[in-house]
This record gives sequence, structure tokens and C-alpha cells, in this order.
Amino acid sequence: MTDKTLPPAFAELTPHVALWALATERDRYYRLHTGTLAELRVFYDAMLPRIGEILDYLNQYSLSALPEHARTLFDLAMTFSETAHPIDLKWDDVDFNLAYAWEKFEFRSVSCVSCVSAAG
Repeated sequence: MTDKTLPPAFAELTPHVALWALATERDRYYRLHTGTLAELRVFYDAMLPRIGEILDYLNQYSLSALPEHARTLFDLAMTFSETAHPIDLKWDDVDFNLAYAWEKFEFRSVSCVSCVSAAG
């Protein structure tokens, strides 16, 4: 496994890579629900002022041809977009206690969804 690196222009985000540069929706979902609001706040505050620049930087590449350093930045941006709502909505926690059994949520690949649709 290679170390995840960021483009030099975004090096100050490096401390967030280990916890937040997550490549799958499942990993991002579980990180949201197993972390604390304080952890999320630190990540959110680092990403929010840079998200426009991050998206501009990523737009120079096609999704299928992201260099490794841009993939790490993309993973940070995806995690930010999928975990920002507790801060944006001023929640007191990363979840509404007992609202639903988040740990039972199932993730399926796109190909699996198309298989289910075809079996209809």
C-alpha cells in the first residue's frame, strides 16, 4: 500500500488524510457515525475554506484518470460532502440517538443494484 499524499497546494490538509481520505461510501458513512462531533468540526473547519479551490483543482482531471495525489484530495472532498451535515444543521451530535440503526445499513455496488433491477 502506498502512502496517501496531497498536491503541494493542499499540504496543510495532510493531518486529516489518515482519518478522512476515505475511498468508499461505506467507510465515509462509518467514520461519520463512529467519530465525535469535535473530530468532525476540526475536519470541517479545515476543509470548508478550501473546498472551492479543491473542486477547481480536481476539475482539471477526468475522474477515471486522477493521479494518486488528486485521488487523495478527491477522497477528502467526498468525505467532506458526505459528513458536513451535522455541522451545517447545527446538530449536538453526529447522529440523532436511536433514530435508526445506522450500523445495520447495507452498501451495495452499482453492479449489484443493476442486478437487482434486472431480476425485478
